[in-house]
Amino acid sequence: MLEQLWNSFLDLTSQFVIPDWEALISLIPVGLLVVIVIWLILLVRRFATAGPTRRGKVRRAPVAPAHVHMPGGSAAPILVAAGAFLVFWGLVVGGVALWIGVAILALTLLVWGREALRDYDNLGDRHTTALTVSHGSPPPGVHMPGPSFRPILAALGLGVVFFGLVFGGWLLVVGILLTVATLLGWLVDARREYVKVVEADATGHLENIAPPRWPRRLLWVGAFLVALAFVLDTGLVPPRGSGTVAGGPGEPSASGGSGGSSEPGGSAPAGSGEPGSSLPAGDATVVAEGVKFTTAEVTAPAGDFSLVFDNRDQGTPHDVDIIAEDGSKAFDGDVFPGPEARVYEVTGVEAGTYQFMCSVHPNMTGTITVQ
Repeated sequence: MLEQLWNSFLDLTSQFVIPDWEALISLIPVGLLVVIVIWLILLVRRFATAGPTRRGKVRRAPVAPAHVHMPGGSAAPILVAAGAFLVFWGLVVGGVALWIGVAILALTLLVWGREALRDYDNLGDRHTTALTVSHGSPPPGVHMPGPSFRPILAALGLGVVFFGLVFGGWLLVVGILLTVATLLGWLVDARREYVKVVEADATGHLENIAPPRWPRRLLWVGAFLVALAFVLDTGLVPPRGSGTVAGGPGEPSASGGSGGSSEPGGSAPAGSGEPGSSLPAGDATVVAEGVKFTTAEVTAPAGDFSLVFDNRDQGTPHDVDIIAEDGSKAFDGDVFPGPEARVYEVTGVEAGTYQFMCSVHPNMTGTITVQ
């Protein structure tokens, strides 16, 4: 009894001493979702309980000034954010989350459009009146920050970051650099605004900072870096030979993590991996192309067997991991970029049906029957 309790305690503490980092990293989006949900609940509760606390006092509905139209509240922005989150989740992890996110986005945009049309119809004949637009200075005591290109640049940088997270390589580095450069520029603009506010304490007049110029230099440099990263990730420059791989930062070399050994988890280079090229002999063959396994079901003999993995994705790293029923890895293959084919030497796998997956792209899955 005591020995069983002690072993249970050791199993619990081992999760903190030697954690499964891959499992922990995969839980980061779930943790962020939990934090966002808690924050939204607290925000809704705060607004629901806001108002006067004295007895006999009731909250007065705000009334817009004359000739000023204020549209009503809408939950569409929150639903759009939730739909976009599910779309990005589905793009990275796969599964039904992608289609749920697309459905939420489509329905929300339709509802949002209906709200806009209803608001437009409620204006009546006022929409036919000519409007005079004034670009003068804001009223006294009102400070209006100037226009900024930073949100657009940040969106472009984050878009490149998401592409890098899915496909790996230099695109991820370029996206991070563009996002960091945009945020630094945003901090510079905020400091200029702060300097103007400090000057207003002495002069009594708050001036706006100079209007921004088109960020042509950053856009040209960013476009060049994105194109260069794409060329490097696809292996067009430098040309790939049979023994060299032009992978991005953090990607393993063509020799694999075990130096080409035939020990469990290791692999040996075997062929170029080009479609139509001759593959080495093996007990089972798995092919990856288009960031998915084109051979979703394979069969292999029980015990020790050789697994041929043909990675046909140019410059994209993949591997094959065999997952046991308890979620642990019965076999952990080396990660390598394509196009290349390698032979995994799998040992000690008992008869049964297992799932195999790519640890770099968890949406890539298949079934292997060991008999």
